[in-house]
Amino acid sequence: MEIPSKPANERERLDALHEYHILDTPAERDFDEIAELASLICETSISTVTLIDEARQWFKAKVGLDNSETHRDYAFCSHVINQDSVMIVPDATKDDRFHDNPLVTGKPDIRFYAGMPLVTPDGHNIGTLCVIDTKPKKLLPHQLFALQVLSKQVIKQMELRKKIFELERLNDTHRKLLSVIGHDLRSPLTSLYGLLELSEKYNLPPEEFKAKLPEVRQGFTAANALLTNLLEWATSQFEHNGIKRKLISMRHIVDQIAENNQQQFDRKNNVVENRVDSTCQVLADEHMIRTVLRNLLMNANKFTDHGRITISSREVNTMAEICIADTGVGMDENQVSKMFNWDKRGSTKGTNGERGSGFGLLVSHEFVEKNGGRMWVESKPGEGSRFYFSLNQYHPE
Repeated sequence: MEIPSKPANERERLDALHEYHILDTPAERDFDEIAELASLICETSISTVTLIDEARQWFKAKVGLDNSETHRDYAFCSHVINQDSVMIVPDATKDDRFHDNPLVTGKPDIRFYAGMPLVTPDGHNIGTLCVIDTKPKKLLPHQLFALQVLSKQVIKQMELRKKIFELERLNDTHRKLLSVIGHDLRSPLTSLYGLLELSEKYNLPPEEFKAKLPEVRQGFTAANALLTNLLEWATSQFEHNGIKRKLISMRHIVDQIAENNQQQFDRKNNVVENRVDSTCQVLADEHMIRTVLRNLLMNANKFTDHGRITISSREVNTMAEICIADTGVGMDENQVSKMFNWDKRGSTKGTNGERGSGFGLLVSHEFVEKNGGRMWVESKPGEGSRFYFSLNQYHPE
């Protein structure tokens, strides 16, 4: 059996596939009908709309098959994505590539196969529309033409589905933006307006006016952090070029962020210790990861006074796991459960009365997931908190 090689543009091809958000979704009638029509026109017992991801071929639609996926190494379709035109195997038992393939020697007993690549508008082969039979055969010209036309219809359906997904995402983004702007930015502006109104109406003495300034300053500090996160998050929602992954030294970035914010740590007498291993390198979007680390460090500082904030790393399988631990006030189970929930988000004042919105943690959680990792938190009241996130670790060849 010949195991198909991966395309030279495999990373870009997979990125293009994942942009459709279609893998492991339920059956949809529009795709089922295309598979049924292909099977009917080509007079085969089996037909599939197949998508090839990292390790498998997955069937978005299928006729004549029970399985929803098979291993990529066995997939006839894995050969098709390496070429730009149809691949036809008249009799798999007489083809050196497939005669001992488990899909030929066992169920579904493939003999005939014809697969047309599914080509995205950017030229990436993400899968196939294929027809299969349990007996040798050939396609007639009109059947081959129909297979070609139907493969294009699959991509058109996927593009339409992608546009609908984008519209729904933009509507959700719009709703969240209005929520944040309307709720979280209003408070510091209201505080400033109230102070100015008091000063004008009651002619406040300079001493009383000055006494109220720290509260206003805290509000605007929180608003500035919120605006920074809001702009970074909004940019990520509307950016069409996708995530720009590169090799990142985590220890170096932590050093930079800690240095840039040293005054804020000093103000609360907190010691920041960078224990991230010097060999810890990840493949991720640097701008997003800087946002994540900045938010988590500032959050730790917010709830810690005369304490210690420690950033450490460890390798878990193929992932780098980063931990930001503090000796601050901690949280109860109810607070932890709402931490990354958009609809239940909230904020608790810091040890010096610092305000916040909880938005920075939501942005961080989303950015980590967009880079293929996950984020979680462990905390107990009075014992501090530990925020964790994982990213794909770089391993030199």
